[in-house]
Amino acid sequence: MRFLLSLALLSFHFKSLAQFKESDYHCRRDSVIYQTSYGSVYITRDHQCDLYDWLCPDPKSWMNSNDIDVNFPEIAHFFNPQEYISNFPRYWNSLYEYQGNYFVYCPSDWMANRPDYISDSFLVEIASDITYFRIKKTEHIRSSELLLTLDLFGEEATLRIRLLTFPKGASLWEYTMKNESWSELKVTSDYVRTYDMINNDCVNQKCFQEFQFETYDWSHLKFMD
Repeated sequence: MRFLLSLALLSFHFKSLAQFKESDYHCRRDSVIYQTSYGSVYITRDHQCDLYDWLCPDPKSWMNSNDIDVNFPEIAHFFNPQEYISNFPRYWNSLYEYQGNYFVYCPSDWMANRPDYISDSFLVEIASDITYFRIKKTEHIRSSELLLTLDLFGEEATLRIRLLTFPKGASLWEYTMKNESWSELKVTSDYVRTYDMINNDCVNQKCFQEFQFETYDWSHLKFMD
């Protein structure tokens, strides 16, 4: 009886895995990392997949669709900065490391996608639950380095952004606040489509959890200047 029950459960499991066709997924699946009954985490090398547009949506369209000028009038013109910071990129998303390679990430829950836009007075996280931080001071250290003093959740913090020659189009964001510090790797919006994407794709629903990336190997980074 126990054997028959095991067979029935195993049959149900494989039927569940087979419920999706390749065409159901949002991007071409070039390499599947793992698959569940709800979908799969996969690598796509199709840089024309529409989901790339979601990683860094057009700021003006996003602002209009979320009534930012009505609900958050103080940042109504954040996407049209006037302050000169040379050719330093303003729009960024996260870049991740997996098995020694770099990828952009398409989350199952799009509230987890939070590209950053550096405006004159605010650092804006472009997301459905918008978050923004006041920039108290901007110092253009050199063409490849920007230092921002932020009001980060009521605490003063510094954000040092250093451009990299490798990975291409990337930068290292180094935060310091009181006795705490942390770093993040970002890629400018102009280079998002040059990287393969890891997509956490449960087709018609959110996945139960987001994909967990490896710890960065910072020794691979190469700085400008």
